[in-house]
Amino acid sequence: MGLFGAKRWQARGKHVLVTGGSQGLGLAVAQLLAAKGANITVCSRTESKLQQALDKIKSSAVSPDQKIRYVVADVSTFDGAKQAVKDCDVVPDTVFCCAGGAKPGFFLEQTEQDFEAGMKTDYWTSLATAHAAANAMVKGGVQDGKIVLVSSLLGFMGLIGYSQYAPMKHAIRGLAESLRSELLLYGISVHAYFPATILSPGLEQENKTKPQVTLEIEGTDEGLTPEQCAKGLLKGIEAKHFFITTDFNSELFRVAALGSAPTNRGVVDRILNVISWIAIPIWRSFAADKTIKRHRKEHLKSLGLSSK
Repeated sequence: MGLFGAKRWQARGKHVLVTGGSQGLGLAVAQLLAAKGANITVCSRTESKLQQALDKIKSSAVSPDQKIRYVVADVSTFDGAKQAVKDCDVVPDTVFCCAGGAKPGFFLEQTEQDFEAGMKTDYWTSLATAHAAANAMVKGGVQDGKIVLVSSLLGFMGLIGYSQYAPMKHAIRGLAESLRSELLLYGISVHAYFPATILSPGLEQENKTKPQVTLEIEGTDEGLTPEQCAKGLLKGIEAKHFFITTDFNSELFRVAALGSAPTNRGVVDRILNVISWIAIPIWRSFAADKTIKRHRKEHLKSLGLSSK
């Protein structure tokens, strides 16, 4: 039971669709939910990765009666997302939108194609999946449906090197707030997860194009494994939190950016908000901006420009 006797969400027996479920956070979420008795459908674009993921998810299941399967689909399109939902054995009552990935780089050096790809990969995948899932849940008469959107700590802030990525994560935050309100009409609950660094294959790919200055600023963030993130995410969902984070620093950014979004812990959030008023400006001035200014001369020199 949750606070004041409210019933906590239980994964057992649920039919769960996880996009981006072949690796990283999506795979970890699928494995954890399978270990809690859920029926799982994972989705991604690459069948070979899905086949490998399926073996791991099945090994986590607690009953031979659980249905564990995959669908191959590109959920960056509305048609692809509709097909993914349609290909599930039954209408999923819970959907985790974990598909996405960043391509960091300096704003001046990224192309129109880079920004278009970011919109598709990091926003459209969540938008299309949520739209397809909500329609299917409503038309299928699903009771107590649930949609989980994955944003990022960069959904609360912006940072050098992430102009292709952070705006999309802000968009997911806005989508989550809009859907939290509107889907009350249908009894569908919405959650948004804001992880910081996840130690996943996606991070290895990101670091190939990530500017050195960005790496330095992020250096104090040791990161969490996908499994740690999945546990923190599920803990937040079970507690019926709307904005979910999994480390103290992210909590400070969460409470600072709440706006009209629900709080998680009332008085505790108010105390954290006071701390954030002090801590975030200090971090911005002495960790982020100071590091960027130190790199200015070197960066301009690499472009053949004067640092005067």
